[in-house]
Amino acid sequence: MPSVLSLLTDPDEFFRRQESDPSLKGPLVVILAVVAIDVVAAVLQSRFTSQLFEGAGVGSGLVAFVQAFTYLFVIAGPFVIWLLYAGLFHAISVVFGGEGDFSTTFALVGWGFVPSVFGSAVGIPITYYRFNVRGIDVPSEITQESMQQFNRAVQTGPMVALTAALGIVFTLWCAFLWTFALKHARTLDVRQAALTVAVPVLIAVLLSLRTLLVALEVL
Repeated sequence: MPSVLSLLTDPDEFFRRQESDPSLKGPLVVILAVVAIDVVAAVLQSRFTSQLFEGAGVGSGLVAFVQAFTYLFVIAGPFVIWLLYAGLFHAISVVFGGEGDFSTTFALVGWGFVPSVFGSAVGIPITYYRFNVRGIDVPSEITQESMQQFNRAVQTGPMVALTAALGIVFTLWCAFLWTFALKHARTLDVRQAALTVAVPVLIAVLLSLRTLLVALEVL
């Protein structure tokens, strides 16, 4: 498998080499690494989720179903996001006269998720501290007021803000790599590739920015 270090230090040269043989093996390893780390984060959060459902009087069968669905979402999510980004980039690049197979776009965009591996890894201690050290009070009685307080505790605070801010940083890092990926996958110049990447990434950044502002209680 090609050196990840060369991807981070010289992405232009890395993707130039990859475009001639766009194997899915390396990108699959990258996405599976994201999945594995996200599953660990979900496990760390599962005890809190169980307490929440117990406080609401939800039956154990429904709790098991919801947790199973959560793990399915965590496992499938990165693959869906990979396909979504690749599809959007490939479609938008048509505006700039992009040429090349979708399979090449898909493979090279997958390599661009390497920063997400680091982002997910950084999120592990934050998740552990937030749910297992600091903790969030689960309401013992479900009322409108108690749920409003609970939702506020879940959506605000320094840990939520830090997670959102890091999400923006790692998304922009991915965007930098995707620019060179699209340059070589779709035969574009750097400006065209950057504009291709800009719109989907901007939407993702704005969503994270909204989460950050809510966490800081600006919104």
